[in-house]
Amino acid sequence: MPSFSRRVALTGIGSGLVVVCAGCLSTTCQTRQPETGDWTQIGNDPQHTGADTSITGVTEGDTHWERTYNPAFDPAGFAVLDDRIIIGGRHQTESGFLRLRSLADGELLETVEISTPVTARPVLSKDSIVATCRTDDRQGSYRVYDHRGEEQWTYELDGSFPAPPTISQSTIYGGDPEGTVFALREADGEILWERSFGDEQEGGSVSAPVTVDETSVYVPVWSSAERGIYALSRENGSTRWKIEGPRIQSVMVRMGDLLLVSYPSYDLAAFDVDSGERRWSQSLDERRISPPAVGHGTVVISDEATLYGCDIATGERQWSLGCNPDPNSQPVIAGDVVVVQCESGLVGCSVSGGERLWSLDHGSNAPVVPVQNGFVYHPETTKFSAFTICQR
Repeated sequence: MPSFSRRVALTGIGSGLVVVCAGCLSTTCQTRQPETGDWTQIGNDPQHTGADTSITGVTEGDTHWERTYNPAFDPAGFAVLDDRIIIGGRHQTESGFLRLRSLADGELLETVEISTPVTARPVLSKDSIVATCRTDDRQGSYRVYDHRGEEQWTYELDGSFPAPPTISQSTIYGGDPEGTVFALREADGEILWERSFGDEQEGGSVSAPVTVDETSVYVPVWSSAERGIYALSRENGSTRWKIEGPRIQSVMVRMGDLLLVSYPSYDLAAFDVDSGERRWSQSLDERRISPPAVGHGTVVISDEATLYGCDIATGERQWSLGCNPDPNSQPVIAGDVVVVQCESGLVGCSVSGGERLWSLDHGSNAPVVPVQNGFVYHPETTKFSAFTICQR
């Protein structure tokens, strides 16, 4: 059974140990220490809100530490829990890895090697690390580890690039590219229920992580026979309601009594979580749009040209900021600041008014994870950094 090993970490990482403490060198900004983080899964929580409003908003700052990857490593993403960063990815040999790094200084603490490539960011809970893997050209799997790096169990998936799962109340929920939706007990992988979509000719592909609240699992499904959004009972997978429509390819957000959905052409829509009734919709200016993020009563969303802030109750636009955002990336709300990937790099702006607060002229379009005093991100595909605010 594989386990995290400091010996493997120190000998196997090669050139991945280069460190720059830019905050210590800057004459204009003495950076703060990055403290705790709690961004354990896609969109931060089972509702995928894309927000952590409990932490300090990101103001002007600098790079606190930076690590350079060995080019042989291909990171798929990372998550943060307390003072730890868990990174998943693959080697050029098509095997995979998990890496545990210190949030304080980026030091590589432990590592585990996996026989199959990790294809998505890890999903964490207080007890588990779930790696989404590609087994071969037709199969994938969830491989579940404890925080010591010992493998606990594996769940096989149909389709080679499954979406990452969602963890809620010690249950793992997910769907695979062939249309099976399921609930698994986190402790041992026992199947609590499974539900299949599609027909004999075409499976019902689930192409995005499911969204979970106290009563329901919200699933985007696409097939010739069944397509749209399904609200399933989290207890047994039965259908509570469904909305027929186009293929949803990005995460949906649950906030208040609304389910917020980015349609693949122009529209942001809000549905009542109890009935599925459409409450409002808002058209954007460009065709490709991002998943939404929600905080402080504002829905933040982008198209290919502009970042928007919309009122969550009505969908009305409150502000806009032209910055050519990446529509594939969900905006991130840290405190009262939105961090968004733009063509020129990273941009931070006010949630309430959309005013540009700061910008960084680098960013690799990889997800940003906020932590207390700043955020962790990839400034380049071969670099991994913590950006923190200036000392005051």
